[in-house]
Amino acid sequence: AAHAVAEVEPPELQFLWSFHCEEARGRNVSSMSWNKVNQDLLAVSYCQFQFADQRDGLILFWTLKNPDYPERRIHCKSGVCSIDFSTAHPSLLAAGMYDGTVAIYDLHREGPLGEKPTLDSSRMPTQHKDAVWEVKWVSKAERGEVLVSLSTDGRVTEWSLKKGLTSTDLMVLKRVHVPADLGGVGEGIISRTAAGLSLDFPCNDPGSYYAATEDGTIHRCSCSYNEQYLETYFGHSGPVYRLRCSPYWPEAFLTCSADWSVRLWEPERDQPLLHFQSVDLADVVHDVAWSTSQSTVFGSVAGDGRIEIWDLAKSSLDPVITRFIDATSERKARL
Repeated sequence: AAHAVAEVEPPELQFLWSFHCEEARGRNVSSMSWNKVNQDLLAVSYCQFQFADQRDGLILFWTLKNPDYPERRIHCKSGVCSIDFSTAHPSLLAAGMYDGTVAIYDLHREGPLGEKPTLDSSRMPTQHKDAVWEVKWVSKAERGEVLVSLSTDGRVTEWSLKKGLTSTDLMVLKRVHVPADLGGVGEGIISRTAAGLSLDFPCNDPGSYYAATEDGTIHRCSCSYNEQYLETYFGHSGPVYRLRCSPYWPEAFLTCSADWSVRLWEPERDQPLLHFQSVDLADVVHDVAWSTSQSTVFGSVAGDGRIEIWDLAKSSLDPVITRFIDATSERKARL
């Protein structure tokens, strides 16, 4: 007798709940960070992205117990572009501001004191001169944990908390000529500084990092050598909004861009290994993230309101899941 073939259920993304409150209404979510020890605690930052539309910033702390009311809130004078919880000191949250400030908040502090940063760069001559789009805690073994920030002023800066807040520039990103066969259009360079948008460190090497720029170029840099790039990667034709190294495959990293695509790279190749773009997607890809439990899976979010889940083990041509945040977004995308 023929054996019946069991039907395989297609993967799906199930909506559980959303975190929302009146205070966050009308604000843009700019960054999110889960606490490294209390994995029930999610910090979310809010910032207006248009220069003419600036207002105060906000950080809300949500828990799974109460999605309708934040456990805690921090009001900031400037919009908050990026946040990251420390691993070595889980009560510390770093924040990068639209006005260039880097601030450290300690959640152990209660009441009005908890609203104020324990350390910040606002009065330092080394403060960033433009929005800080990435802050990331990095373990440096014998030196302990340091904070690294990236700004559209072109500077990659390392901050130490051992004697107050001190800083060292790891790199000032310089613009490079993009070859015509790789998308360069040959216009004159107005500014020699490249605007940094995203940065990440390979999981096995805290001594080097990748920086993604508004020009669409990606640079591999050394923490101990700031004169030139180790490597430059061309491929995107628009700003690269997010770069993320794989937690499983140290040589691989993903990027997403305003050119509607996601790309997978290896450090020894100056061209992308794989290119991902849904046939019906004609909008910016704002963010990308690797799965923390499956090495071949990553997710991306696009400007038309979709979330896509890709699995390299199944297909590099189509996502395994496409989900729109609401019916209105889906209708607009299908038009």
